[in-house]
Amino acid sequence: MQSDRTTLEGRLSLGVFHHGRIVHTQHFGKRDVDCPDPPDDDSVYWVASTLKNVTVSAIARPVTDGVLGWDVPVREYLRGLRQRDDELGLNATMRDLIANRSGLPMANSYWGQQNGEQLVPKSEFVSIVNQLKLAKPFRSTFIYSQWNFCLLQAIVESVTGKAFGDFVRECIFQPLDLRSATFDIPTGSNIMKPHANRDDGSTCKIKISAFDSASILASGGGGKSSLKDHLKIYIALLAAYDHQTTNDTDTSPGSPFTQLSTIFTPQIQLPGSTIEKQAYCLGLYRTRLPGNLSCASLNSVLPRKRLPIFSEACLGAPISHEEVYHHSCTTPGFVGAMFLIPRTQSGVVLMTNGTPRMDTADLSAQVLLCEQLNMKAPGNVLDASRAVVRIQLRCKTDTTPTHPLKSYTGIVVAVHGILLRVSIQGMPNTTYDLQPCDSDTFYWPASRENELVDRGMWVGPFLQFHLVKFACNVKGCEPRVAT
Repeated sequence: MQSDRTTLEGRLSLGVFHHGRIVHTQHFGKRDVDCPDPPDDDSVYWVASTLKNVTVSAIARPVTDGVLGWDVPVREYLRGLRQRDDELGLNATMRDLIANRSGLPMANSYWGQQNGEQLVPKSEFVSIVNQLKLAKPFRSTFIYSQWNFCLLQAIVESVTGKAFGDFVRECIFQPLDLRSATFDIPTGSNIMKPHANRDDGSTCKIKISAFDSASILASGGGGKSSLKDHLKIYIALLAAYDHQTTNDTDTSPGSPFTQLSTIFTPQIQLPGSTIEKQAYCLGLYRTRLPGNLSCASLNSVLPRKRLPIFSEACLGAPISHEEVYHHSCTTPGFVGAMFLIPRTQSGVVLMTNGTPRMDTADLSAQVLLCEQLNMKAPGNVLDASRAVVRIQLRCKTDTTPTHPLKSYTGIVVAVHGILLRVSIQGMPNTTYDLQPCDSDTFYWPASRENELVDRGMWVGPFLQFHLVKFACNVKGCEPRVAT
């Protein structure tokens, strides 16, 4: 694996638009550790969830045409989901899925864990959803789950007969004359490569998933775009939103964006807040200032009181209750952030081709947003950055395993010295060396560098994501929960 001493915090592209016009773009660093060329306005980044609003906007087109409906039970479009006889299976709508209020768990580890290796084929995703237990009661709370968007992609492809990437290109990208934006594999040479920071600041290339139509992961995290196209999307989006809200209509002349009053309406409050203060809409977060804007970022691992707050004390002008719509890109090898201000047709986009030790894109974009809002930047940004870096996990125990290590072996588990080596689904590139945690529960030590840099894993700074529990009986022990 190749590395250099240049920190990825300097490898980024940023853009600012105001009153519907691009006013500034700037680029730092180089495209990858082997290429001295710097990024430019046309360099293509994985922008992942910052294009969830495009997924929803594309779905809005057949909604406008009467082919789909926000509030029609999903089972009407997706026969495979009819096996569920609970509230999710009987009553869930596309609105529920897009708003992440279905109750489905995060459970990312079912489909991918290490080195971009997809653990289950596209054909099995709906079957797995039929077996997933709800983490919370249906429509009771917000849980950010990619499974919701996997189901949306399955619906679109089933109803239209088109691959998801082709569907979005025809509905949104072609009408806007975008050249780089895609939900499939970008082409050309001006493509940013995925990297991650080692703890000493050096950089490495990492392997990641394609997140394309063939993987069924495109709709939720498969967006790729240049800065130029990214800015064009949001300028056109806000212009159409202004037209539709002003004229009480669901369409705008010459625009591919429809149903925007519905898309921008809060659907469910975020935990610890109210729907008026901070909520998820359809593919967008909405925060009414004063408030924190890091709820979708890696920086959200901080306690709420430690997050930077755009508060009354920071305001340089009386703009309390300003509405900011936003989303983050958090995928192995790339982080990014976008913030939109409908009132002034303004926004900030910042993208990096690497995962540093904290989400620099989120906080840097917030500082730029302060300039747009004529605000002073929150004073605790640097303190928050240091706190994110300090977060570490520990799982120590004095309790020995209930059984000898050889009792836990099987098709995917083998004794490796004093450890258990687990191979998920028998995949050669998705393995864990487990240590005893408590009784029949084992863990792999939390190491940001090993997980993110050496294995290309999602950043998961939570204890439960590092535990593997074994179910034991007279026949032996088998892993039942692996995250």
